Amino acid sequence: MKKYILLFLLCLPVVMQAQVDKKYLEGGVPVIDGKVTFSTKIEAKGLTQQQIYDSVLEWANQRFQPTDDMNARVLYTQPETGSIAIGGEEYIVFASTALSLDRARIYYHFIIECTQDNCELTMTRIHYLYDENRNGGQKYQAEEWITDKYGLNKSKTKLALVSGKFRKKTIDYKDELFAEAKKVINNQVITLLNKQGYVTPQIVTNQPVQPIVSEVSPTVVTPTQPVEKPATPAQMSKDDLIQKAVRMTITAGNDEQFDINKEAWGGFGEFFNKKATFCLIDTQKKMGNMLMSQAQEYTISFFLANSSEPCVVIKCKKLMQQTMSGKEAKNMSPNCVEDKSYNMYVGEIME
Repeated sequence: MKKYILLFLLCLPVVMQAQVDKKYLEGGVPVIDGKVTFSTKIEAKGLTQQQIYDSVLEWANQRFQPTDDMNARVLYTQPETGSIAIGGEEYIVFASTALSLDRARIYYHFIIECTQDNCELTMTRIHYLYDENRNGGQKYQAEEWITDKYGLNKSKTKLALVSGKFRKKTIDYKDELFAEAKKVINNQVITLLNKQGYVTPQIVTNQPVQPIVSEVSPTVVTPTQPVEKPATPAQMSKDDLIQKAVRMTITAGNDEQFDINKEAWGGFGEFFNKKATFCLIDTQKKMGNMLMSQAQEYTISFFLANSSEPCVVIKCKKLMQQTMSGKEAKNMSPNCVEDKSYNMYVGEIME
């Protein structure tokens, strides 16, 4: 029995390596002008350079503050050009147990360039201090430690045994940092659009059907005339089908589907003159929010009672994400609860 357990433990690293996400493999760490450099551009349509600059600077001043143990801080600002330079210092943790803590300090420069309608983020000049409690620690430069040459095996199919964990955690850290900045900008865009009336969700509610007024003399209904049959699903409009649906699902990411309450439906509307859907997901629904945050496209499906086939399917391209209070969400969907908080996802309808 012990032989099998030992064999399993020996094979475990191989199994773990086989499950590496593609984003950590070849091309996951770009090198520009000899330096490991991560960059992304965030669209902020409708915002001026100054509005974007003010928002990200406020976030940066709160996010990067020196402490007794760390020296992260905003290095310089140039309001006239919309530039912000930050010196980052933080721990990246590889493993943490009651008996041991495996971590390293990561140092980097974080550059933010704000322009009209856009914000460009760059993370570069990355280096590490590892095992600092032993003889002053070991220092590594990203260019000689986490690139494709050093952070992967020779066939570029797996992470290297030691430097691979630095590569993986650095990519994760970069993703989280960029996502924080993007959320700040997205919230500013949503706030502006709400003020200007560009976001116009149309909530589907139960409304009485209004009689059609005609110049033709009304037909008198007599007992001998047949009673009009209720409309079948095929004869109903999309709004009526959604209203009658008893189940709603969202498929996001790698075909990951999850059920969501009807309170999540915020309705149809317009977003920068694009036909859009609005979904509101309780922030406590961790899995659903995680999938939606990572997905660029998703599908909303509605189901009638006793039916396994959706009556309405809406394919969407994610445009925006914003966290809002339950009171704000209730203005969009009366089924939302005021003492909760929600993430609103705006998706362009893909015809």
